[in-house]
Amino acid sequence: MDPRLIVATQIGSIDELYDVIHENPYILEIIDAVPFINTPLHVASASGNLAFAMEMMNLKPSFARKLNTYGLSPLHLAIEEGQTRFVLSLLKIDPDLVRLRGREGTTPFHQVVRRGETDLMTEFLLACPGCIRDANVNGETALHMAVLNDRYEELEILLGWVQRLRQREAESLEMQFLNKRDQDGNTALHVAAYQNRFKAVKLLVKCSAVNRNITNRIGLTALDILHNQREHHRNRNIENTIRKSGGKSGDSLPKSKKVSEILRSKIRFTEHLFTQTERYRNQTSEGTRAALLVIAALIIATTYQTALQPPGGVYQENASDESKKSVGTVVMSHKYFFVLRSVNSMAFVGAIFMAFCLLPAGEGYVWSFLWIAVPLYVSYLVSMSVISPDTVWYFSISSGSVLIVVATYMVVFFLRWKRSKKKIPGTSSEMILEGFITLDLAKGVECM
Repeated sequence: MDPRLIVATQIGSIDELYDVIHENPYILEIIDAVPFINTPLHVASASGNLAFAMEMMNLKPSFARKLNTYGLSPLHLAIEEGQTRFVLSLLKIDPDLVRLRGREGTTPFHQVVRRGETDLMTEFLLACPGCIRDANVNGETALHMAVLNDRYEELEILLGWVQRLRQREAESLEMQFLNKRDQDGNTALHVAAYQNRFKAVKLLVKCSAVNRNITNRIGLTALDILHNQREHHRNRNIENTIRKSGGKSGDSLPKSKKVSEILRSKIRFTEHLFTQTERYRNQTSEGTRAALLVIAALIIATTYQTALQPPGGVYQENASDESKKSVGTVVMSHKYFFVLRSVNSMAFVGAIFMAFCLLPAGEGYVWSFLWIAVPLYVSYLVSMSVISPDTVWYFSISSGSVLIVVATYMVVFFLRWKRSKKKIPGTSSEMILEGFITLDLAKGVECM
């Protein structure tokens, strides 16, 4: 680096900086061309010279992402030197700097967790929520580092943050973060068991998304790790805590299938059915799906209303003496009501089935739909039975016709599946351990 630029950087003189640039307009470009170098921004970060650093960021923003020969960025240095105000100023300019990987893959977010900087850690999470996804070269996340360094306040913040996420796929992110494994296959719970961190174990098992029975690379659960420790090192309180929360030893767990075994096995009919249904959902655009769901909802509402108030109405309380015995029943003759009832029931059940098929993928959507659809269906059945109590069997016929159509479709679908069966080549499951899941194999594979 030019001696005059070194002096300007050390004293933080912006005027001196421009004097140097005036003499050599390419001086900053020359510095930027070096892969690893201590830039003027590094020097300003270590000394906390905010005004000079902001001017340097204005002239050469790329300096903020450059590592020096020790593998540290300006933000890493500022954190190391305790320059909190400087750190927050850089954060406002470029929040993604907290995810910049330095030496051994350590990010500034990892750094503040390891150092116990709770205020900075919270600011980093607010500015760049995605920083909790990052891991160093050993596969350790901020959660691992909080346990390894006895940072219980930071651990509480991390757990509280990830459990309060509400954005799309927040549940998936929570599962992946809490059960992320390092290079040895150890989750934060494994690390807490190895280190006999009772408080960390207690905090982790309170989270329902933490997998108590996940195994590491050598097939050990957190409970196995405690059992394998020498007697004078074993912590019975930790063992009891894990066991009470559902933790088990690896030997007592069912053996999970490898992805290669699942892919090489014959495709079951139910699996093929769900696959085709999912393909249909994915091929349907959001606009088309929304329009069809609106149509299905209108059909359900109309047919349900027809069941309650059929054409012609029902006998009322102030009916004549001859019809008093039929108060509340349908006025229409049974012959016409049978046809109306059958067609109406088919439309009602068909619309419910169509709405079910158009639901977004996910177990939560299915259960929510069932909680609504089943009581609605029972209510429809009861209403029809009350209006026409002597023709209950009509409803059985109409519902049966719908079931026959569905069953016929299933048979045709089954025959088509039998003719098109093909073997699927095997693959590796390593990427699934990192959250790269493209097939719905979660039931047969330990995905975390």
